Amino acid sequence: MIELKTKGDIEKLKVANKIVAEILEIVKDEIRPGVSAKHLDDIAREEAYKRGVRPSFLGLYGFPASLCVSINEEVVHGIPTENKIIKEGDVVSIDFGIEYEGWYGDAALTVAVGDASDRKKRLIEGVEKSLYEGINVCVPGNTLKDVARAIEKVLADYRLTPVCDYGGHGIGRKPHEEPHVTNCIGNAENIEIVEGMVLAIEPMAYLGKGKIRKLKDGWTVVTSDKTHAAHFEHTVAIYGGKVEILSKVD
Repeated sequence: MIELKTKGDIEKLKVANKIVAEILEIVKDEIRPGVSAKHLDDIAREEAYKRGVRPSFLGLYGFPASLCVSINEEVVHGIPTENKIIKEGDVVSIDFGIEYEGWYGDAALTVAVGDASDRKKRLIEGVEKSLYEGINVCVPGNTLKDVARAIEKVLADYRLTPVCDYGGHGIGRKPHEEPHVTNCIGNAENIEIVEGMVLAIEPMAYLGKGKIRKLKDGWTVVTSDKTHAAHFEHTVAIYGGKVEILSKVD
């Protein structure tokens, strides 16, 4: 069942997601050659505790860290270990969430470290653009199929392979709520977008044509052909006849 939010609920969610956005910007500024993924995780956790909020990924379904750090062929759910060292030319995705007064925030972004090749620029630009095209159609009267169609079209224009097995979700009093928000029209639900929905829109794609698989750590999802991947996410609210991005810094 999809839980619709009131204006008051959305105000709380706006606070939670703004905190996520602020912390992601701080972590992003620390991404450089020689830095460990664990260092990024430590920063995210410390910044959450400074603000009196709880990093919601820590322990969620057994995840061992506060921040997902996925590098190059890692699509999502990369574990931020001490020996995962960022190098020049890497493509780094960071995904973070917090709980604030019982409400959850969630967002993600991808950056290239140092000089990026044209292929890497195409990857990151395409996935980020697909996020905003998906958000643009998140208005009352459209459906989740429309969101998937908008995302998939942009990814196709950029010659990228969408990830269909993972995607966005509802969010509110739980970090993951109904509905599932896929990035692919083939498995999208024909659910109408209505007032009060709060959704995490979360496109992921990669440069190759192979499949994806999960590593033995039980978390990290990688491309089977080792091609680079990117991941962006915003939490949005549908209210007052329009869509508002909650996970942004003013």
